[in-house]
Order: sequence, then structure tokens, then C-alpha cells
Amino acid sequence: MMNVQNECGLEFRKFNRFYTDVLGFLNEHIYDSPFSLTETRILFEIYNTTHCTAKNIQEKLELDGGYVSRIIKKFEKEKIVYKEKCKDDGRNHLLHVTNHGEVIYRELEKKANLQVEYLLESLNHNQQQKLVDSMNTIQTILSHSFKEKEEEKSISIRSYYTSEDVKNMIEQQWLFYNQVHKWDRNFLSYLHETFNADIERIWIAEISGQFAGCIGLVNDAAKVGQLRWFLVNPSFHKKGVGTQLINSLIQYCKDHNYERIFLWTVSDMITARPLYKKFGFKIVEKQEEKSLWGSVLIEERWDLELENK
Repeated sequence: MMNVQNECGLEFRKFNRFYTDVLGFLNEHIYDSPFSLTETRILFEIYNTTHCTAKNIQEKLELDGGYVSRIIKKFEKEKIVYKEKCKDDGRNHLLHVTNHGEVIYRELEKKANLQVEYLLESLNHNQQQKLVDSMNTIQTILSHSFKEKEEEKSISIRSYYTSEDVKNMIEQQWLFYNQVHKWDRNFLSYLHETFNADIERIWIAEISGQFAGCIGLVNDAAKVGQLRWFLVNPSFHKKGVGTQLINSLIQYCKDHNYERIFLWTVSDMITARPLYKKFGFKIVEKQEEKSLWGSVLIEERWDLELENK
């Protein structure tokens, strides 16, 4: 029997085929014009974007740079657009639509509106409103999905590390805890000592080549590991970095038959606590309040029991 996800996928593809047929008369050479769909989209971007460059178009429409360059050269030759050297960066050129190009653009826009009117003219007001509401629903759901996927895709996590990574981890941890929690230099000394442990694995998260976070696994006893050095760069909060890091560590432990993971933290770590709970960690020990690293802290131990079958 077909599962729900497969059935949904088939319906999705069925709708795609239907909608492609609906728009078929626009096709590659739309509006009875000599311009392809891609050329029309590029003209639209140049006309409607302030400080538009070829790179902007390439990134927004996810097109090959050489392809974009050839179309812009064609537009220049046809006197549809012109270039202006960017004052801030002489290597880039701003793209503008000429008067001739504006006439072409407005004609294409007019024909596009006529095409939409042709599609809608046989529908009454209630049908049109229902159609628009449905379109908004599709756009809202898929936009949210695209955003989540794009964020996931942009996070790169590697499970190897170098001495430079260790230096950076120490620096990032010290910077965060000193500036945000006002911990003193005794914490920095402690940090250096922690890396003398039996390190099993370290995961480094990066976004666009920048440090986004880290987490480590230290062997404590047979089939027992300690989660250490968990940190998410504040610049990348709410992008799923912490979730992916913890998930990577837990999955590794399951794959290698660990029975338990534990961590030590302090009660002040408000941001991390919901994540620990989300993955099933539970507080098993809570120490008395004490002076530590220039602050008054309550240390807590959280454990996660793993079921390896």
C-alpha cells in the first residue's frame, strides 16, 4: 500500500504537469515576443532592481554567469540596456534599462497581464478569490519549506579538526563566555586543560566559510561519552546549527554503540537547555551554588541513555 508521502509526491507532480500545461501557451517564447522566458526574467530584474549587477541576477535567478553575460551583451547590442561603472567598486557595472528597453518591457508586461486576464475571464468572483487564496496558501507553505531547506543546506558540518580549529574553538568559547556571562580568565585556563582529554571526535559547523558552532565527544568510560564544547556562534542563532551539531554527535554515538552520553553545564545556559531536553537529556545531578570563574553558578549534569538494539 502506498504511504502518505508517496501519494503526496504523486499529487504534487500531477499538479506540476497540469500547471505547466496551463502556462504552456506562454512557453519559451512568451507573449509572442522574440525573447525567451529567461531573457524576460533578466529584463524584469534589471528594470525592477535598484543597483542591479550581473552578479545579482546570477545569484537571484541561480543562472550560470557566462549565460547571464551573453544575454546582457545581447541586450546591449539591441540597445535595451546599458552599463554604468560602479563608483564603489570599479570591477562591477550597474545595469540600467534604456528608453527603448523600457518600451519593450512595458509591452511585455501588458501582454502578460492580457494572458492572465484570459485565464481568469471565465471565472466568477468567488472562483477567482478561491484561486487566489489557494495560490497564497501554496506560496506560504512552500516558501517556509524552501527557507528551512536553504538554511539546512547552507550549514556545513565536518567531523575532523586541526590544531587551528582547537585554537579557534578556545578563542570563540572564551569570547562568548567572557563577554556574555562575564567569566574571568580562570575559565580560559580551564578551557585549555579540557583539550587534554581523550577526544573521540569534534564537529565544526560553518556557514559560508565562517565559524558557526562546534561540539565535541570525549571518552569517559567504556561505552560512555561526554558532550563538550557545545557552542553556536551568536551570529548564526536560530538557523538550526545547534540542532545539527547535537544530532551529529548523538548519531555517531548510536552508530558506535555508546550506551550513555552526559554533559556538564550551568543553570544559566538558558538557550541550550531546550535543545538538551529536545534530544532527551535529563538532569541527573544538581550541585550546590558556588563561586566559579568569577560568577556564582549552579552546575548540572544531564544524561542521555541510548538504546542500541
